[in-house]
Amino acid sequence: MRAFAALERDRGLRIVRNGYLRAAHSEADLAVFERSVEIQRELGVTDAAVLDPAGLARLVPDMRTDDLTGGLFGPSDGYIDGHLYCSLLADWITERGGRILGRTEVQGHECDNGRHRLETSTGVLECDQVVNAAGGWAGEVGELLGAPVALLPERHQALHVRLPRELDYVMPSVMDYIPSSGSIGLYFRDEGPGRLIAGLHTEEAMDVVAPGEASRGQALEFTEQVAQRFAERLPGLADAQLGDVWAGIYPMSPDGRPVVGREPSEESIVTVAGAGGSGLQSSPALGALAADWLVHGEPRAIPGAAVLAPR
Repeated sequence: MRAFAALERDRGLRIVRNGYLRAAHSEADLAVFERSVEIQRELGVTDAAVLDPAGLARLVPDMRTDDLTGGLFGPSDGYIDGHLYCSLLADWITERGGRILGRTEVQGHECDNGRHRLETSTGVLECDQVVNAAGGWAGEVGELLGAPVALLPERHQALHVRLPRELDYVMPSVMDYIPSSGSIGLYFRDEGPGRLIAGLHTEEAMDVVAPGEASRGQALEFTEQVAQRFAERLPGLADAQLGDVWAGIYPMSPDGRPVVGREPSEESIVTVAGAGGSGLQSSPALGALAADWLVHGEPRAIPGAAVLAPR
């Protein structure tokens, strides 16, 4: 959050601080949330709080709360425009003398005495160190580099919601999901006046596909699943219009943790992969760790991060 706030201040990144709410379905959930508040305070986040059902109803008046035991709310949490974020970082790189090669596919790789030769769709690149941060394609790129990374490219969908009226409050980002339940839960969040974004979340392995196949259809079935859960959780907005479905890749690692570090068999290759659906928000930390490996040969930004290294 400090990194995003600095970009907001210095580079014009827009952060919508609509807050983040996780719903609790049991007393055990609330106990976990209380511990989460303690951890957040230890890390400098002072405004996180556990709410009771009455507090949830005040926060989101259109949400059904009689089946919930409470929730965990972070008022200063929010969302950003991912495309703008990446564009600002690209501009920053070029200002500092770096180059961005857009629409450039890695097609082959050779390494001779620590010197890498990358064949790409726009020519040959030679370099001393390579970072594989290819998102959903990191598995395929890793195979080309001879530095394989176990990756499950999961296809996830989301959709736009057009509300029947503009809300007189800002909808927080709501996650109505029970971790480790094996079920599928609804999430939704603000997307401007009269609009939301919604989708489905689970920690179970979902639709694993080749990364280039993310756009293939199932939009109608997905919309129906979201509509059912949306009407149950937000009965006051049940006549909203759902549509404009899109899909993308969650690059999941088998254990659910990101992989960040040097390749054991070739120390001039650093892998940054497997952040799943949390890659955008964790990217400042993952990038700092990758830079540590490149410059210092070990992670320094986060204590204990060596456990994230490949294999």
